[in-house]
Amino acid sequence: MGRRLWSRAIDIALGLLILYIVSRIVPEPRLLARLVLMMGAMTAYEALFTIHLRATPGKLATGLRVAELDRVRVEPTTAWTRGVVTTIGSLAVILTLPALGLMTRDVAGLTFGGTVVLIAGGYALTVLTFPSRRGIADRIAGTIVVPFEAPEVITSAAVAAEDQASKPQPLTAWGPVATVDARRRARSARLDDAPLLVLALVAVTVAWTFDAAPVAIALAVVFAVLFVLDEAVRIGRDGGTAGHRKEGLAVLDEATGEPPGRAAALARAVTLAVFWLFPPLLVVLALWVQLSPTGRGPHDLVAGTVVVEVPGGAG
Repeated sequence: MGRRLWSRAIDIALGLLILYIVSRIVPEPRLLARLVLMMGAMTAYEALFTIHLRATPGKLATGLRVAELDRVRVEPTTAWTRGVVTTIGSLAVILTLPALGLMTRDVAGLTFGGTVVLIAGGYALTVLTFPSRRGIADRIAGTIVVPFEAPEVITSAAVAAEDQASKPQPLTAWGPVATVDARRRARSARLDDAPLLVLALVAVTVAWTFDAAPVAIALAVVFAVLFVLDEAVRIGRDGGTAGHRKEGLAVLDEATGEPPGRAAALARAVTLAVFWLFPPLLVVLALWVQLSPTGRGPHDLVAGTVVVEVPGGAG
């Protein structure tokens, strides 16, 4: 992990140099052009070095390389995909301190700053807490960072086996506890069959876009209430949302193995909403679930629930 941190520190330092050069080329009023060029330059830095040398300068300096799972070389498409995600995370890390200052100014600053902190924190946590140190960029691109002396081909089966051995899934009477990745995928599909939540979220976004802060705040409150009610009903009635079903997961009462009662489902939904509606707290939630020996977040502890894998339940 120390080598990973040093390599990223070197790459971020070089990224700052890239940002400085871009800022000197593009006039200050042209903020969008400056941002696009910064993103493009940093993505190219990550991708081109990975394609041609299998490592960025920071990784070369620390004896690390990027390997695409089940392949000898990193494909260009893979390198560019990884470069985009890595650039977003690196920019968020660079902007974290200014973002914290913006969060104290107004609602818009809180929203923007919170989003930046969320991205930076999530980017770092995925590397720090995942057993094989595969951050979000590696998992999206299908890559892994290894020492240069590692085998030429790293198989996905070997990585999965090592992850499972280093952090086995806790077992319950109702099945194995869901992995963090499965829960993340389930949560990303949360809105699949919730049209009212989608409409409310679109309305909030439109209100912010047109700088109608009072309307946006009111709509955000409406969205929060709808989210809590929808979450509580689905968990209490079905033992999961559309995302849970898609991933073959179920939210069950830890004691009975049945969907939680109405009161417990409501308490779980309210606790989850507190974390989801304040972006910086999402980092705390992710870290909590990742490091918990039982795989249960604060919302599960409040409600007495556990998220488990249901045999044959996916799809």
